[in-house]
Amino acid sequence: MKRELPARCITASLLFAATIACAIDAHAQDRFKAVRLTSDPALEGFATWSPDGASIVYSRIAERDSCEKTGLWRVSPDGSRSAQVFSGLAEHPQWSPDGRHIVFDADSGKSIKIIPAKGGTPTGVVPDTMQIKDGGTPCWSPDGSQIAFLERGTMSLCVASLKTGQVARIFQKEGMMPIPGCWSRDGGGILVALMDRQTRKSTLWEISSDGREKKRIPGHHEGLYRHLALSPDGSLLVYAALEGRYLGLWIMPAKGGRSIPFVVSHPGHNESASWSPDGRRLAFTSTRSGNFDIWMMDVDVELIQQELKALN
Repeated sequence: MKRELPARCITASLLFAATIACAIDAHAQDRFKAVRLTSDPALEGFATWSPDGASIVYSRIAERDSCEKTGLWRVSPDGSRSAQVFSGLAEHPQWSPDGRHIVFDADSGKSIKIIPAKGGTPTGVVPDTMQIKDGGTPCWSPDGSQIAFLERGTMSLCVASLKTGQVARIFQKEGMMPIPGCWSRDGGGILVALMDRQTRKSTLWEISSDGREKKRIPGHHEGLYRHLALSPDGSLLVYAALEGRYLGLWIMPAKGGRSIPFVVSHPGHNESASWSPDGRRLAFTSTRSGNFDIWMMDVDVELIQQELKALN
């Protein structure tokens, strides 16, 4: 008798499958050569580099006959070693700046939890009274003392202090969803994709960590969606943009300006990029092979900077 998939795995699988392209080999139009890091039939995504560059943690949703393998997995950048860090539905992991912990969306996106990077018992980050339905996309401040996230009850950008346990709602705009992507390198601001909840179109903003200052970042691709990734030196910003049915990754100056296609393949989605600590490689999620997998790309940062300078 075939074992039934638990409800939490069914929900997660549907969330991933809702956007997956048909299983057709794609001819990628990538700025640099991309290689496939994972090839399991499970759905894999949301890569995050360890601060020392030795490992990548990603979310894995397994097939119905191996649901216990759903969770967070750690893999070496060459794909040679892998191990499970957490068992259970987990998305949007981010490694802490000191390399000791990982924050992620847990419980089908209903809570935000932190787990030791080597594995262990997860702990909650925000009070149960705050609604994190469908995920809060948490991200660490550069000093590791705060976590920014989306609270969906009031559609507010929030900041949680890990030292005091206090949570502050710092930004809200009627009809909009402020999806946090990352912090500025100095820790003074949070980069968000401000998405119109009706049109699903977004604009880029930097919100100060206390919510007092708001600055729009101009010049991005008009199909901007979300999945923001700031380069380690703070000069470049990668984001996902929707073109027709597919998401592609584009790159632009972090302070604003015109962008260029970076990781694009039709058919197939490319999203949720993560820079290596040295800024020379990019891990990202792609469906170009017909399945959600983690891919890797070497990046010539100097060449990209030259092209963007000439373009702008």
